[in-house]
Amino acid sequence: MATAKPRQTDTSVIILASVLAVVLVGIVAGWLYISYLARPVASSSFASFGPVVVRSSEFSIKATIAVQTRNEDASWVKNHKKELDFALQAALGNVDAHRVRTPEGVTYVQEMLRDAANKALNTTNIQEVLLTDFIVQGQ
Repeated sequence: MATAKPRQTDTSVIILASVLAVVLVGIVAGWLYISYLARPVASSSFASFGPVVVRSSEFSIKATIAVQTRNEDASWVKNHKKELDFALQAALGNVDAHRVRTPEGVTYVQEMLRDAANKALNTTNIQEVLLTDFIVQGQ
């Protein structure tokens, strides 16, 4: 009988250690799942246009444009893509050729495109307009 007790104690220790290991794995898995859910979700959506080429008597501009909106407005952009493309091309044709060549020229064009597109479509859905490629050539 002396040998039966140590075996029972050894078995109890193994079972207790196994249960603690399973509980610990469960806690770690739960923590990882909660931290995964808590990660920030991108609140912006982007739509690309271009490359757009505009020529006037003073300059030529080639630009690839990305329009930033809230995620909720992404479907709106898809539904109005043709109108947005036209508004962006028209606005590029009306830029001030001298301001475009200044150090603040890219910022000027981005703000002008955002404001022109929002005004043309009577909305405020467009948060920002980004130029991913931008080439200005004098005529």
